[in-house]
Amino acid sequence: MIVSMQGNWKVTVKSKSADYAQRFVVSGALLGNGPHNGTPGTSVQVIGSQWSIAVQNNPGSGFQLSDTKITFPTKVGGNYEFEIRSNDAGHDEDFNDLVLTCSTPATINDFILFGNVSLYSGRCIFNPCRRFPFVVESYPAMVEALKNPKLRDIIKKLYPERVTEVIPDNLPDPPPFKPIVLDPTGEATQPKTMLLYSKADNAAAPKRSAKSAAAEEVPELLAGNFKLEKTVQSRRFNNVTASLVDNIEIANLADRLFPICISGPAPHITLTFEEYDRTAAELAGGAYTGTGNRRLLGDTITDAFGNYIFRFRFDMTFPGIEDSTDVATGEDINIVAYPDIIVKVTGSSPFQVLYESAPYYNVPNLKRINLCLPKSKVVVTSACFNGNLIGSLGNVFLGGNQNDSGSTSASALRRYGNNNSLEADGKISVGSSLALFSVNCAAWGGTIDMKGCMYDAAKSPAQNTIKWYTIRIRRQGTTRWEFVSQNYKHPKFSKRNLPNYTGDDVGPFNVALKVDGGSAQNVPAYTNIQREIFADGVDWEFSNLDRYMQLNTALYDLQNGEHTPGTFYVRVDGYDAGGNRETTDLIPLYIHNVRLNFGLTGITLDDSSVLYAGCGLYRLTDAQMNVPMKFSFRANDPYGFVDAYALTMGRCPAPTIALEASPMADTPAGATVLSQGQATANTPHTCPGYTGTIAEFSDTGMIEVTLQPAAAAGWIQTGEYYTVYSFGLTASKRVTNGYNTGIESSPYITSNQIALERLP
Repeated sequence: MIVSMQGNWKVTVKSKSADYAQRFVVSGALLGNGPHNGTPGTSVQVIGSQWSIAVQNNPGSGFQLSDTKITFPTKVGGNYEFEIRSNDAGHDEDFNDLVLTCSTPATINDFILFGNVSLYSGRCIFNPCRRFPFVVESYPAMVEALKNPKLRDIIKKLYPERVTEVIPDNLPDPPPFKPIVLDPTGEATQPKTMLLYSKADNAAAPKRSAKSAAAEEVPELLAGNFKLEKTVQSRRFNNVTASLVDNIEIANLADRLFPICISGPAPHITLTFEEYDRTAAELAGGAYTGTGNRRLLGDTITDAFGNYIFRFRFDMTFPGIEDSTDVATGEDINIVAYPDIIVKVTGSSPFQVLYESAPYYNVPNLKRINLCLPKSKVVVTSACFNGNLIGSLGNVFLGGNQNDSGSTSASALRRYGNNNSLEADGKISVGSSLALFSVNCAAWGGTIDMKGCMYDAAKSPAQNTIKWYTIRIRRQGTTRWEFVSQNYKHPKFSKRNLPNYTGDDVGPFNVALKVDGGSAQNVPAYTNIQREIFADGVDWEFSNLDRYMQLNTALYDLQNGEHTPGTFYVRVDGYDAGGNRETTDLIPLYIHNVRLNFGLTGITLDDSSVLYAGCGLYRLTDAQMNVPMKFSFRANDPYGFVDAYALTMGRCPAPTIALEASPMADTPAGATVLSQGQATANTPHTCPGYTGTIAEFSDTGMIEVTLQPAAAAGWIQTGEYYTVYSFGLTASKRVTNGYNTGIESSPYITSNQIALERLP
């Protein structure tokens, strides 16, 4: 795996203890890019804000990526140093095959954070890595905390706006969840650490060559050139939180609740760091809000063991710092402060925040911070072992064997496994908890993340020959394959913070490939970035590396210009550098991007002699109290993907009266449901479908409803002079993109009403 780097470093080969040829490759830097010989003593000065190192070995079949792990940095003399240790394709796992030393001058503006990152799970209320302050950092954790009466009282005092009387367990996390900080020791309200510097008497004179200027080597900022006059604390505010809660009770509760968590390493996670400015209220002892100003500092990636190093530059200097000999007694010199740091994990874009920590306060120049991330929020992308080319669609894992022959026989198309069932007609039943939803016999729609194994870690890089891949799609019953040619991008780590950067093109590119074994022809193809990162050390972002297409299904289901549901075959082929087809997988998808036939008309009275006063108000004589009421509705899908529908009635004032209804059954007094249906017969492997009102009334069109009061008193009951009848129609459709609830997110809801007044 690549090692992410920030700023300028000198990289030196410390030692080589391997039979295989060794080298390291620098990518994304301003200077120093390219392969460098793994001979001890080789040294390269690398200049850049964000770049990466990949260590490679050659077992005889070409250079391939070595496994790497980092050591934690230390200050050696006037430099910060750490090592990158690697393990090649040999049989040992001692991580000494090639050892690199990375060194950079220590300046008063340079900060290095390091530590280990783990993923925790279980009924964890507090982050297991934080002791003082205690941090609640996810919605499920807050729900658990509020179940404890004492914790609930404490949180309600500090965060009254976030506590309601009823908290549902299954409410999704607000994105992102702002941590709740319980701070019995007052760490979060500690004043800023202030440092007063002056130039040392032996400070080196500034020397700026063109090279050093490009490298941002600023001799006057070297730590050795400064004398720390003193360290002070800014004015201490009263700890408001201590007067609100019993801090001893918080600590006692936390000690009892911590052991509920389990944790493991978090490999290959991208961490984003921000500098946080506490609000005036927070500095005055108020609860942490997360609303202070922020500044992006950069990103890093954990290694295979969850270890990380992150370097950033934070301006600790101000103009006019004087020599120590010139500091007069009582003279006001400049004061500088240590930063507060927030750590985030983002998803497919920097704006999709999966996790956000509470601040780490008063961070010094060299600081170890071990991080624990909630496993439920942070998804680890890993290398695949003997996986299928089409392994999952969104969060829905597909079982069964890879369809190597590209067969459209029913037995080859069925993909059962992982408690999910993809039928031969492309309908999906989801039973795995990993999908975070369950549904039976749903269609596919919208944009689908296609994920799979294009680099098999169980094989050597020489055996992983897929350089290009194509995706084709065709409707069942037709013979014409259509090449997918949507633009697909993936970010490179060294570029992720460039302004307006959305990623490099993965494809499509016109590539000469021998499609279906024929002669080479130029077709839309995509780069196998999984091979490039593992075999070539290209610094593609590791997050979502297993995703190779976001398939917009609405581009492929058109017939005569209209979206038409049906079964489609989706085929993925992998090709080597010579354009020869190496592997194939094919699955069915029932694509359905058409909304339900859904609607409810206005309500009318079937007697032209009834006086209509406008605005939905009818005035009735006593003789007109039983005039039929009419309207029409429908909630159907001829393709059979209605999950449920319901036609309901309300009456004001209550109670609801008994009705004679047509074409549905009569409605007794007090009943509110006029008609409803549910897809109860849909089970995996059968999937008969449910068409809604078509099934209930054998009619594909609008269903005309006629209602009359069952009692002689009529629409307006004895003693009443005015009443309102309201009717509501709801429906739901079973369709997924691999992430939603299995039910179409756009609601099917409509209503109408009629007002009736008794004429004197």
